[in-house]
Amino acid sequence: MPAFCNNIQSKAITERTGTFTDNMKLPIHRWFRYSAGFSATWVEEVITELEPQIVLDPFAGSGTVCIAADKLGVNSYGIEAHPFVYRLAKGKLSWNIPIHKFLEAITEIKNIAASLQLKLPEKIPVLLSKCYTEDVLIYLFKIRQAYLNLAPTLSEDLQALVFLAICATLRSSSYVGTAQWQYILPNKRKVKTCEPLVAFDNQVALMQQDMHYMQCLRKETQATFLQEDARVLEGIPNQSVDLVITSPPYANNYDYADATRLEMTFWGEVNSWSDLHDTVRKFLIRSNSQHVSKDKLKLDTLIANPILEPIRDELIPVCKELEIVRETKGGNKAYHTMIAAYFTDMGAVFHALRRVTASDGKICFVVGDSAPYGVYVPVEKWLGKLANEAGFYLWSFEKIRERNVKWKNRKHNIPLHEGRLWIESEIMAQSPSHKFGQALGKLLEDIVLYDILKPQLQQFAQAKSYYLDWQRSRPARSGKKVTWEDKYGNKHDLDFVIEVDGSDNKLGRPVAFIESAWRRYTKHSKNKAQEIQGAILPIIEVHHLSAPFYGVVLAGDFTKPALEQLKNNGFAVIYIPYKGVVAAFAEIEFDVAFDENTPDEQYTIAFRKLDSLTSLDKEKLRQALMRVSQEEIDRFMENLRNSLERYIDQIIVIPLFGNRYKFDNINDAITGLNNIKLDSPVGKFEKFEVIVDYNNGDTIRATFNNQNLLTDFLERFG
Repeated sequence: MPAFCNNIQSKAITERTGTFTDNMKLPIHRWFRYSAGFSATWVEEVITELEPQIVLDPFAGSGTVCIAADKLGVNSYGIEAHPFVYRLAKGKLSWNIPIHKFLEAITEIKNIAASLQLKLPEKIPVLLSKCYTEDVLIYLFKIRQAYLNLAPTLSEDLQALVFLAICATLRSSSYVGTAQWQYILPNKRKVKTCEPLVAFDNQVALMQQDMHYMQCLRKETQATFLQEDARVLEGIPNQSVDLVITSPPYANNYDYADATRLEMTFWGEVNSWSDLHDTVRKFLIRSNSQHVSKDKLKLDTLIANPILEPIRDELIPVCKELEIVRETKGGNKAYHTMIAAYFTDMGAVFHALRRVTASDGKICFVVGDSAPYGVYVPVEKWLGKLANEAGFYLWSFEKIRERNVKWKNRKHNIPLHEGRLWIESEIMAQSPSHKFGQALGKLLEDIVLYDILKPQLQQFAQAKSYYLDWQRSRPARSGKKVTWEDKYGNKHDLDFVIEVDGSDNKLGRPVAFIESAWRRYTKHSKNKAQEIQGAILPIIEVHHLSAPFYGVVLAGDFTKPALEQLKNNGFAVIYIPYKGVVAAFAEIEFDVAFDENTPDEQYTIAFRKLDSLTSLDKEKLRQALMRVSQEEIDRFMENLRNSLERYIDQIIVIPLFGNRYKFDNINDAITGLNNIKLDSPVGKFEKFEVIVDYNNGDTIRATFNNQNLLTDFLERFG
């Protein structure tokens, strides 16, 4: 393909990242088209690059961010206020249901539906009568009734999954068209329709295929999905979120409540368009004129809200102009109050986000500007200012595409755009010491872990036919992180893992886990040690029969009690104290001996110098750090070799026979113990106790209830 064609294709893909278009080709995402969304592929790219622990989407829609996070094994929160869309998303996030249970439920629904004798009710909602023939509607009503009969016997997740399957059948069974934003077009006929039974079977087959795909990647969803208000975020803990990715409602009069009116009408949740306000719209951000008209909002009251203080001077002229222009328009839409209400609501959203976002968190809003009645509204600018007012420090805008440039029926000629509003928290942006500390820690990690330690680990692993895994792409796992699960089901990222029988395409049995940490000041260093223990030791318990090696590479300031705590819990430790780091940097004439009283200006200068280090500087630094850490690394590698090159010194197998004696209290137990004849034991076989002793002092103890299990263990162990 010519280069210019590649450029055009790349530009088109970039422009589509703000839309749901490409998601209809992706597993799980394609189960239901909810157009108010953005590219799942782009979300995966952002999560992979920024490596958050917890992601939040406060306007989650049908779950794009949470599903993308699930695919990558990342914890997420999703908040959705639209009651019906919330149920659809819960269906998508139930992808982990055992497939056979899903298929059994579908078969049972079809059997129940086939046995039902139903006639159409006398009063059918007008929308349904315009969208379906009588025969199709009768069959769909049978499926609906069958579901309602069966649902009480199903788990909540299975209910959501089957509910979604039925909902996804409704549009393909209808002979009327659907507009770009999911509005139903009763007067437009589709060229091709699908019989409802065929549509249902097709949807189930698609879901079965996608569930199999996702379940091969992950065991469980890691999403917490809540039906809540983004202006409050009641269910999200304080400072728990590292990354926010979302697309809030646009201030362009799109009625999010109307997007699923067909489905809600089918389930009897609304009977007509007028029911949408109390059923859905009143829970949502006020982004359309129907909403504010129904609420009878007053402009002066809205403008007086303190939350609008940073944009009030710019907002008032726009709203006043809209108030005048509406009188000249036939629709007389209340855009003037809508715009004021919209930014009031979004100001509240930023205050809620400030509470739940971690100090080093990032936020990305996919947003578009607006021009109701041709009056321009600089959406990203005003949102940025509201974010500042809520306590966030820095915002920037990245344009994705132009809007309102190709439609012949556009209402005005104001050029619009769509893009990404990036927002950073105040602490990150205002702390040069924090910024310098992060950059210094990253440089030390690159040099000590990857330039000094990794070559030795690779040499050792290759010589012993082990597989060394570190942070990079590997076909055997998703993403770039080296992630292992602990005994509680929590996932932890590590720097290095050594495996037996591992390869690029196959996960092996882990026999060594290595983590690293950098700390500038000694305070809380014991907490950091406990954090490392809390991540590694529960993983070790899962693989305890292999008696794996576990080590940690520390640089910076750690107290003696913190180091002893790790060593006493079995960690092999490489420790490079901060004075060693300072000495190494001194060899390239770079003074990094800063403390908590160092002025911000010096940190800023140091950060720039750190960022501009040459390859020669980094090589000199590597040599200096190697001299500083060589003794520690040699000791660490010796511990690793002793652990993985050990051999079995002896195996002790103790078969236990006897009778069980049960007592109600301590006194009875003591009396009974005195009556047991230890010199002539009797009883049936109970279990095997096994002790495996190694030459290096390691010991494994295990218990088995039968001989076959013990034999299997010893064979695998060998």
